[in-house]
Amino acid sequence: MPSIAPGRYRQPVSVATSGPSIVVFSDVDGVLRAPHMPAFTTAAAALRQLAGDNAALVLCSGKTRAELEFVQQKLDIPHPFICENGGAVIIPSGYFDVEVPNARAVAGRQAVEFGRAYADVVDILHRTADRLRIEIVGFSDMSIEEVARDCRLPLLDARLAKLREYEEPFRLIDPGLVARARLFKALDAAKLRGREGRPFDRAGAPVDCTVGVNLLVSLYRRSRGDLTTVAVTHTTPGDNLLRLVDYAIMAADDNPGEESINVVDWAEAIVDRVKRLRQGRTASVPMVSIRQSR
Repeated sequence: MPSIAPGRYRQPVSVATSGPSIVVFSDVDGVLRAPHMPAFTTAAAALRQLAGDNAALVLCSGKTRAELEFVQQKLDIPHPFICENGGAVIIPSGYFDVEVPNARAVAGRQAVEFGRAYADVVDILHRTADRLRIEIVGFSDMSIEEVARDCRLPLLDARLAKLREYEEPFRLIDPGLVARARLFKALDAAKLRGREGRPFDRAGAPVDCTVGVNLLVSLYRRSRGDLTTVAVTHTTPGDNLLRLVDYAIMAADDNPGEESINVVDWAEAIVDRVKRLRQGRTASVPMVSIRQSR
């Protein structure tokens, strides 16, 4: 898969040198939906303050590696990220001063993969649907123009969204609840997980972003020692990510696909939270929230 051109993207600084002692893991699928918008320039300026506060920002997303590389360029983020709902952790080469287990080289980065190969996922998904006589259409069946139209994306974004490596977005031609339940049950038996979504469901390995968070927390602690962790996540009951971190920023997202969190509000909430942690003013406030953009 081609890598995004470096452009003005900052080269990563080794953790051994910079030693971030606060790491923010942010679910960004309700936030980073329009990286071409001018608001991203304002958000990037706000996020640059994190470097002075010795903090790292790790994006966690269902987006592809290519999409997140593009987003990180727009926001000037030089840290690892987790793509395709935990399919892989992508780490800039030389970022950690300790060995990254099970990593492979990918375009100047290291990838630790937890997902199944995309070709296998597509094959199993289609064979399972055919066996159940459930008609589906996935990204692998669609052109860039069709993805752009159905997902309401610019063509560049649609091209990056089609560069799948671990998950297949798909939809049922007849999207009844019974058919979806039958398909998801059969996928589970085939050691895949179906995720309900809009406008596309997804099929992939039974993993999520928490596997990547666990890996990165371990690497940061081995490189740095003491560590404070923060999660930015949606108000989902039983969110597994919340059990892995010390503090949380909650982003209400009652109608995903219809509304999203304002990217500037998101960036400022992260910066404010980190500064308060630095000043020791949040010990009694483990959770804060940011509003939805309407």
